[in-house]
Amino acid sequence: MPNLELYRIFVEVAKQKNITKASQNLHISQPAVTRHIKNLENELNTVLFNRTKGMELTKTGEKLYNEISTAVEKIVEADKKFSSSNEIILGTYSTMLSRVLSSAIAEFYAENKDAKIVTITDNSKVLNFPQNCDDFDIAVIKKCDDGDFNSNKYNFISLGFIEYVLVANNKSDLANKKKIRISDLQNKIIYIPRGDSNSAKSFKEMIKKNGDKNEIKRIDSATMAQIIQEYDNCVGEANCLYLKKEIDEKLFTVLDTDFEIPKTEIGIYYRKDSSSKELRSLIKIIKKIFDK
Repeated sequence: MPNLELYRIFVEVAKQKNITKASQNLHISQPAVTRHIKNLENELNTVLFNRTKGMELTKTGEKLYNEISTAVEKIVEADKKFSSSNEIILGTYSTMLSRVLSSAIAEFYAENKDAKIVTITDNSKVLNFPQNCDDFDIAVIKKCDDGDFNSNKYNFISLGFIEYVLVANNKSDLANKKKIRISDLQNKIIYIPRGDSNSAKSFKEMIKKNGDKNEIKRIDSATMAQIIQEYDNCVGEANCLYLKKEIDEKLFTVLDTDFEIPKTEIGIYYRKDSSSKELRSLIKIIKKIFDK
C-alpha cells in the first residue's frame, strides 16, 4: 500500500523547489520533510531530487511528478472538504493572536475539545493574504482591496474599524498640551506599528508633508507600549485594539490632536467551501470578542 503522505510531501517540495517553503506550507519541520523525501527515495530505490541545485527534480523525479501531481492535489483537496480531523488553519498577525485572539481560541477549545487550530503568523504569508489565501481556512486581518482576493473562494465578515491614537510618556512635554499639531512632534522619535496599514501610511505622510525630519521607527505594539512608558522623548501611534489595557489603565497619555489618523477595517476571511461546524463555532466566538 503506497504511503500517500510521502507522495503529498514529494509533490509540495517539487512545486516549491525549496525545503523551507515546503515545510511551511505543510506545517511540518524541515528535518521531517527531508526525512520523508529520503524514505520515498528508498522505497522507490531511486533519486528524485538533484540536491546540488537546490531541490531540482531529476529526470526520474520529473516523470513521477508528472504522473501523480494532479491526482495527489485532488486527493488533498478532497481531504480538506471531507476530513474529520477538525483541524482549522488560522492566519493572523502575531500581536492580534497574543493580545486579542488568544481568549477566543481558549473559549473555542473549551467548546470543541476534539478540534485543533493551527496558527500561522508568518508576515510573508499573512501580509500577502490575497496571494497566499489558499494556505488558510480562516484569516483575521485588515480588509483587502476588493479586487485583490478571490471572492469565489472566500467570504468576508467585517469586525469593524480599528482606531489609532497618538500616545506619549506621562512626563512628556506633550502630555499637558491641550491640542497637538504635527509641528509639535518636531525632534521626537516616532514609533508606528509594523505592517502596511493605511493608518500607518497616512500618519507617515502627514509627518513628511510637514517637513519634519523625525526619526520614524516601525515596531510591534507591545514593545511600543514599553518604550513609551520609559522614555519621554518619543511618541507612538497606538492601535487602540492592541493597547486597550494600557490606555484604560492610563499607563501613558493619549494626546488630543488637531488631526485624525484614518481607521483600519479588520475582518474575517473564511473559505466558502467549508461546512465545518468547528469553523462556524470559531467565527461566532471571534465575532463575540470584537463585539465587546
